[in-house]
Amino acid sequence: MGEASTPKATIVVPVYNSASSIQRCLDSLLAQSERSIQVVCVNDGSADDSLSILRQIAQNDDRVLVIDQKNAGVSCARNAGIDAAAGDVLFFVDADDYIDAQTVERVLHAMESADAEVAVFGGVCEPADAAPKRVQQLMSPKAGAFGARDPQLIFRANAQPYACRAAFSRALLNREGIRFAPGLALGEDVVFQFAAYALASKTVVMPDKFYHYVMESDSATHEFNSADARAKKIDAHMRMLEEVLEDWAVYGLLDLCPGELVTWFLDLIVFDLARLGADDFHRVAGRVNRAFTTFLGTAWADVPAKGAVRRVARKLVAATSGVTMADATLFYLSTRGLKACLEHFI
Repeated sequence: MGEASTPKATIVVPVYNSASSIQRCLDSLLAQSERSIQVVCVNDGSADDSLSILRQIAQNDDRVLVIDQKNAGVSCARNAGIDAAAGDVLFFVDADDYIDAQTVERVLHAMESADAEVAVFGGVCEPADAAPKRVQQLMSPKAGAFGARDPQLIFRANAQPYACRAAFSRALLNREGIRFAPGLALGEDVVFQFAAYALASKTVVMPDKFYHYVMESDSATHEFNSADARAKKIDAHMRMLEEVLEDWAVYGLLDLCPGELVTWFLDLIVFDLARLGADDFHRVAGRVNRAFTTFLGTAWADVPAKGAVRRVARKLVAATSGVTMADATLFYLSTRGLKACLEHFI
């Protein structure tokens, strides 16, 4: 049996109508300086030539495994890849994107040296001017190492979102039963990371920008950026929150840092809350209150450390008056600082 049967790493690539980009993506994977890899491509019911391109590539390189399934969404595609993986460490690369040639070798070395179950690294957006400053900041982590259940890693290390900028021990994912949540329109990778980062015995963070995130105008993330999609966007964020809370309840993590969890979530939606009409606000406020009350108790709005955050939380509990733009601005100032607040408005 050759080295392909026992690869050091598996790279999972979900593929959906990616005929125009999949060759570039796989070229970057098969050119890795670490040759002992498996590439699992999961064709998620593509209607274009993706599958035939994948099969042609697999014919020429026995490190490529192609799985063909009916369209079930990116989470199910990644989960199928995890289940088929033979490598000790799993990477995720989207079919539109690509990675530097040294990525796998250097990440495996960092994980081995630190005895880590997860590694996080940075990335660049292409074209660079298509990415908001916030995304560029999130893709620029600082070097560090974190133990299990460290809120710093989860909330402040620029380690999420985007599951594609991290590598995970297969043993960790299988030991804890960590998989991507099917059916989420937004943030399936955040739910995955919240579990993996909290439960990994050790996580190493690398500042290297290995990942190339190609900003396609029709990608799932960008569908939510138009003003008329506000309610849909909040609904997608709510479903993500509910998945995180359910996961953390199962894993016994709810007492870890409830104030930071509330602050993190409200930070995602506070400016959208401020723009809702009265009916939509009451509906959203009721849903947020139910979710947090169920998992954190009736006093959840008093848990965040910062007064500006508690003010917004209490308005959601009362649901008698909406969150104002002034509330949202003070919230942002207290959580992100003046520079980020100005960038939001300019």
